[in-house]
Amino acid sequence: MDRREFLEKAGKAGGALLLSSIAGKAVAGEMEQSSAELWSNGLFLQDCVDVSGEAQGMVRARVDGVWGDYSTSDLPDEFLEWNLSARIDVLDNIMGMMTGQGGEPPSLAGPHNAAMATRGSRRNDSILSINNAFKGMGLCPRREIIADKIAFLRENSDAPMPAKIDFLKDMYSDPANFDLTKLISLELYSTPTFETHTFINLMKEPVTSLVFLDNKSYEVRGIGQLVDPEDTSCGEYATRIVEYTNLAHSFFHGEFPRLFPGILVHVLETFDNTPGTGRGVLVRV
Repeated sequence: MDRREFLEKAGKAGGALLLSSIAGKAVAGEMEQSSAELWSNGLFLQDCVDVSGEAQGMVRARVDGVWGDYSTSDLPDEFLEWNLSARIDVLDNIMGMMTGQGGEPPSLAGPHNAAMATRGSRRNDSILSINNAFKGMGLCPRREIIADKIAFLRENSDAPMPAKIDFLKDMYSDPANFDLTKLISLELYSTPTFETHTFINLMKEPVTSLVFLDNKSYEVRGIGQLVDPEDTSCGEYATRIVEYTNLAHSFFHGEFPRLFPGILVHVLETFDNTPGTGRGVLVRV
């Protein structure tokens, strides 16, 4: 596959994502929403998470109706070694496809895609509150460098693909680039007229479990904070993480008509679920 073919496929993937989002809004009705009103003037405000102490390693959350303090935890070294090396392998594979030196389309397995389990509130089209959905999951640049990384993404949005790949490889080359207490995803589809079940659940109960499957398998449990890009009360760092993630998303898939909300997962526990060796044991940092 040459560079033009690759970019055409990437563009079609981004276009398909956008069209599916628009189609979701077109067919949305009362069944694809919560019975509760979660929006005000086009904005949502998640009232079950307090992250005022997150820089000190503490998140408050209302779980099962009770407020509690939760100590965040770093992602363990073995998870990071797998996650970062697998991401670099994917980028090398993409580069090989673009230059005609071999490679295969990226697998859906690996560190980018996690099955995200949530619970808490029924959507009108279901009799149960439990939900599981695959989400693209990213790492969060640490607060000391994130402003510079946002500036780079903005200034280089039209850079050739090899330069974009080099930027990401440089990021993934060092765990010190990231805040190891957090993971980030984008809430691509929820709007005032259409709500995913993940969104509805996190608005009520912010607990979540992420499962990554590859030649290794990990489960990360944490508190899921929904961040509206227009809501300044979420805090400067959370807002910057969502801005960075939107820019990184557009870096590969093309520009989108709006900034998507973020799902910021504050990590509490990591388990090794690798069949035969991990057996779901807690990984202690």
